[in-house]
Amino acid sequence: MGDPAGQRFRTGHTWVASIASMAALAFSAYNFAETQEDPQTVVTLPLSLKMIRSGDQTSVFIQPSVSTRFDTEDVEMVTHVRLRLRPEAGGPEPEFFWQQNVKWWVNRDAKALDKTSIWWEFASDPTPFVVTKSDVKQPVMQFTSGSWDIRPGRFDGTLTVERASTSAPIKRPFCLVLLQEHITTLLKNDGWYELRTDVPGHREGGCYHWYG
Repeated sequence: MGDPAGQRFRTGHTWVASIASMAALAFSAYNFAETQEDPQTVVTLPLSLKMIRSGDQTSVFIQPSVSTRFDTEDVEMVTHVRLRLRPEAGGPEPEFFWQQNVKWWVNRDAKALDKTSIWWEFASDPTPFVVTKSDVKQPVMQFTSGSWDIRPGRFDGTLTVERASTSAPIKRPFCLVLLQEHITTLLKNDGWYELRTDVPGHREGGCYHWYG
């Protein structure tokens, strides 16, 4: 006669082993699917941007953070970035182009660390760049327009990031507010000015407000 208890043990052991194998297979399939998944690029706008007027050209400096959500076998490549600023009140829309990437430097020998001791210089051409989860990119992009007849008011902006993996770009909307006094100061061509979304008293709506 067989051992009933031993038979039940062997049967139970077989079922446990089968369940464990199925769980391991499912876990492996999940991991494989995750590594094959679209990296899902994330684009985050900064708290501040800078503007400068040079001759008849106006430049906007913006430093987005570009990353991916997952570690994947494939990397994401950003192929192009575009900036739009549309006057909410209507009128001509300035045409911007991605002129270059820059880096900011500080003159440590200056008597005071103010805007006169902080300036920018060329960093790289506006070329495609690769993004991974472990390598967040934060290029300082200079967008320039020679056709912006600046008028006071609110501007609806969009930063559009195009990728090699898909024809669907990522669009990050924002708004920007300029008063006549700010425009008068900007047109003096005497350096850069800052606009921020966290200016006290102007945080509602999340627009970039003058902080020059």
